[in-house]
Order: sequence, then structure tokens, then C-alpha cells
Amino acid sequence: MKRLFVLNGGAAVKPGNRGAFLRFDNPAAAFAKGGINTGDVLVYDAMLKALAYDQIANLQFSHAADTKLWPEPGYAATVVRGSNYLAESVDLAPVVPLLKQLKGPIVGMGIGAQAATYRKLDLPKGTVEAWRIIADKCESIGVRGFYSAEVFNDIGIKNVRAIGCPSFYRSLRPSVALRKLDPAGARVGLTLNKYLSAEYASNAIKTNRMQRALILAVAKREAGRLYSQGEREETLAIFASETEKTPHVEAILKRFALAGEKPAEDLLRRRMAAFFDVDEWAEDVGRNVDAMVGFRLHGNVIALHQGIPAVFFTYDTRIREIAALFALPAVEVEDYLPVDLARILEAADFAKFQHVYRLNYAEYHRFLTENGLSHVLPKPVATPTGKPLSALNLVELHPGVEALRAWMRQEVDFMTGEMGVLRDRAWHLETTLRDLRRRAAERPSAVAV
Repeated sequence: MKRLFVLNGGAAVKPGNRGAFLRFDNPAAAFAKGGINTGDVLVYDAMLKALAYDQIANLQFSHAADTKLWPEPGYAATVVRGSNYLAESVDLAPVVPLLKQLKGPIVGMGIGAQAATYRKLDLPKGTVEAWRIIADKCESIGVRGFYSAEVFNDIGIKNVRAIGCPSFYRSLRPSVALRKLDPAGARVGLTLNKYLSAEYASNAIKTNRMQRALILAVAKREAGRLYSQGEREETLAIFASETEKTPHVEAILKRFALAGEKPAEDLLRRRMAAFFDVDEWAEDVGRNVDAMVGFRLHGNVIALHQGIPAVFFTYDTRIREIAALFALPAVEVEDYLPVDLARILEAADFAKFQHVYRLNYAEYHRFLTENGLSHVLPKPVATPTGKPLSALNLVELHPGVEALRAWMRQEVDFMTGEMGVLRDRAWHLETTLRDLRRRAAERPSAVAV
């Protein structure tokens, strides 16, 4: 029997080990406690579809220090589900004892660096030690792109292979042909990420304002659809009763300064979906979407591997490096241009992605094979180059002067209003502090007895 041990899979496994899902008896109760990124489940699902093992066991990093949960000997290999493990805020020290104990190869799949902008990272010592152990126990580590490879190189790890994310190859096809697209009439799917800041966005204000514009653009299309990728308020709004839905919808509208925008409210109330089974998620997108746009990596990937065009909005190193590796049409948030949805879809060059996908698939096939992982991938139709791309396939928008002027006037008005709110808050704080100081000075001093 071929047995596989997975680190940080993070989901339940379907019978036959051919897919992943989240098991909830009560989704509303689960999400009342916080969001759960279903994009991670998609990554795990794609890995399971590519790998061929009779038995699979999973242990989360958060439980790795508990020796009672460590696997018994006899597993053919260990794989680490890809995620943002190369980050200054992620310390893998608790996982180190387990990594030392594990027998056989340990292979990271789709490992990525996370930062707002490209720079050298000062990784925790525990993280460095963990990846050096893994590097010594495999032929190669599968990394997300060129930046992640550079971060590994900075800590002395050179046996890496740029494969992107396993989720891109979920179809198990060596090539992908994207559907023809009608930019004006396309049914557009949208994903959001409300809390992008710090190491997850080079500019939080621009990111949120661009998302606001995109919500309005998709909402005005009658067949526009919003997919929650584990966002707390969106998921609660979907699974709540009609009366309980309102505060969650209002919270999202407030987050993006959309109060009173009826199309946006209608999108959130009537045209929003969330799935915890990846097969069901993919099926819904395939049936209801002609093009996908948004700020969630895997929200776009769920469309791409089905041949549905997707445009990425790039705002941090993670999205930028993977969009570059796959030559995906991208709108750079830092350019801060007005959102013309039809123009974006019309100007996007998807041919580059279709060509580069074949090369990256071949690289993924070689990666699994050289690490001795049992898999079911068909043979590639292209020869891997081993040289990841580093330039974004930016969508050339060239908005007219009037459109640019109107956009900038709107944004300046908004920023001016926000500055006024901040000034009022600062003045209120100042007067409150003055009043507290005055009262303290007027209070009789306590007399020791």
C-alpha cells in the first residue's frame, strides 16, 4: 500500500483520495468565529488529484509539536501543501522536531514568499532551519515563482524548481485552451479580499479603492456574481436568514464606502456564493461565469483550469510573482487607473498564458517525477525551460483624459473626506484628553492615613 503523509493539508479528504473539502454541520456557526481561506483547500484538492496514493494522513503545522499526533513509520513520502511559509511573520520552529523525525523524502509543493514589495526577508531562525531540513530530504522544493526562489537562495537553499501553485494543474491537462470571450456581455465572477495590508499589500488604500470600483462594475452586470473565498462577512451573509443577513451586508458595504449603492447591495444579497467542496465550487463557476476578475489568487485559478479567462489585480509579491510566472493578464494596483471592465477584458492578452502554461505544466511534471512522488499526470506536450518568467503581462488600458480626470476627481474627493474624518477624530481625542487632565488636576489629592 502506498501511503502519503501531508503537512498542513487543512481539509478533509474525499473517498478514493481524489479531492478535498471542508466539513461543516453549521457553516454560520463556524464562520461566526472567523474566516477560513478556502483557497488553501483548492491547493490541497489539486495536489490530491495529481498524486496517486492509497492512504493519506494529514497533520496541521499548528499541531506539529504534539508528538502523540506524529505518524507511525511506513509512509512513502511527506508533502507540504504550498502556502506563504517564507514570511517574516511565520516561524516554523515548532515543526522542526517533526521534520527531523520523518523518514523518507519531504517535498514542498508551491512554497511561496510573502511580502508587500520585493525585498530581502529576515526570516525567523526556526523557518530557516525547517526549510534547510526539507531541502536536504528532497531533490527539489517546488516554489511559486522567481521571488520565492530568490528568498530560498538567500538562506542557502538552491535546489528549487519554479512550478507556480499546484492548483493551476487541477485539470491534469498538459495544455489549456481558454474560451472565447464577449467583453461587453460576459457573465463576470468576482472575488474580494477586504483586509489587505502590511505584508499583504504594497498599498492598502489603493487596493481597497480598486476593489470598490470593481464591485460596482461587476454589480452593474445583471449576471455578475461574487464568490466568497472564506471571507467571514460574505459567508455569513450567504448562509444567514434574510433578517440576519443585513448587518453582514452593511459591514461589507461600509468597508468599501458603498452604502447606498443599490447595485452593490443587490450583488451582496442575491448574487453571492460560497462553497466548501472544491468540486462543487468549480462546477458552479463553470456553469455561471464567462470571465473571472478579482483580488483572490485561487478565486481566479478555479476558473482558469476550466478554460475560463481570468484577469488578476496585482498588489503584493505573491500575486505578482505567480501572475508573472504564468504570463497572466494583470492590472497593477499601483498604477491606480479607473476600472473599465469591458476594456480590461477586451485588452487582456490570454494567448501568452496558454503558451506558458504548457511549459509550466512540463516543469511540474518533472518536479513530481524527480522527487519520486507517485502521480497521474499525463506526459507534457512541451519541453520545460526551467527559467521562470519575471515580467508581468500587464493589460494595456490607456484611459482617456476625461475618464482619468473623473476617476481622479472622485478619488481626491474621497481622500479629502477621509482626511476630514481623521482631523475630527484627532480633535475629539485632543479635547477629551484635555478634559481628563483638567478633571485630574481639580480632584483633591488622596491623603494617606
